[in-house]
Amino acid sequence: MPGLYVHIPFCRAKCGYCDFASAPGTPREIDVFLEALAREAAAHADLAGKFTTLYVGGGTPSLLSEKQLKTLLHIIDGLTGPLAGLAESTFEANPESLDAGKAALLKAAGVSRISLGLQASQDVLLRKLGRVAMSGDFLKAWGLLRAAGFTNLNADLMCGLPGQTLKDFTGSLEWLLKLKPEHVSFYALEVHGGTPFAAAGAKEEPEAAADMYEAGAAALELAGLRRYEISNFARPGRESVHNLNYWDQGEYLGLGPSAASYLAGERRANTASTAAYVKSATAGEPVPVQYREKLAGRAKNAEKIMLGLRKTSGIELSDDIFIEFNDGLRRLSAAGLIEITGGLVKINEDRLYVSNAVFREFV
Repeated sequence: MPGLYVHIPFCRAKCGYCDFASAPGTPREIDVFLEALAREAAAHADLAGKFTTLYVGGGTPSLLSEKQLKTLLHIIDGLTGPLAGLAESTFEANPESLDAGKAALLKAAGVSRISLGLQASQDVLLRKLGRVAMSGDFLKAWGLLRAAGFTNLNADLMCGLPGQTLKDFTGSLEWLLKLKPEHVSFYALEVHGGTPFAAAGAKEEPEAAADMYEAGAAALELAGLRRYEISNFARPGRESVHNLNYWDQGEYLGLGPSAASYLAGERRANTASTAAYVKSATAGEPVPVQYREKLAGRAKNAEKIMLGLRKTSGIELSDDIFIEFNDGLRRLSAAGLIEITGGLVKINEDRLYVSNAVFREFV
């Protein structure tokens, strides 16, 4: 049971592009949520001590007060034991809600890795995104994390934003690289229905995003951050262990609203409604499930290939799986999208940005 994911569904304000299960919450609402989370965690007591990685995401986990963070960490400890004993423990944070006290608390608790949201270094773009923190806030938070002793920091960037130029993106990257991050993730903007961006008629810019992606990948490689997954770059030994488990189709448990789990061949996700989650969990009832799917046979193998191909190292396929998908693999190879060496299959490096064209073959 390698991975434990905990979803905190609260944030200071909803960003224009955000499609995650998150919304502003009062201190009392967060306290009630933590009570429900404790109930859900207790229902999985049989898995205690079996986890090797932790990822706390959201929303904005750093929005919690120090007292609430201590409560959250106590709940997690009941399943994982001391965090220092895990292979990796990641905590997401946003600059506006991180202070020296919280940074010190997380470090003392044994959290080994922080993922800090940046998105862009230009304040004008951050305002368009609806971000609360500006670039100066990010610099301050980054400094607090370093001062607290964190030596494994990730920063998120976005490309293809409305009004963003190639110069803007490469400027953000140059700005960030001066801070010597251990890990960088960057993603193209996707406009999802129901978000403020969708309501405002914002459009995706795939061609511009592709140019930014290629320029960014080259700059990161030159700076010593190796691309090990389509959207993730790391210094040697700083790859995300928790996320690698996802891409290796490993098992994991998700706690909180909308959190997904993959256990015993079944993939499921909790309800995305925080209100429904809290009502059921506090009543001692099973958390409502948004969907559940038993993966087996061809569907399981197809997902295994799609997840594995996200990694730049590719995936080693057993003979039976290779034979099962032989026609599709050969078509992709003939089109120059993938490389096949023996049983090893990987997407050609210059085609990583159009990886969806590969994945469609296995849907």
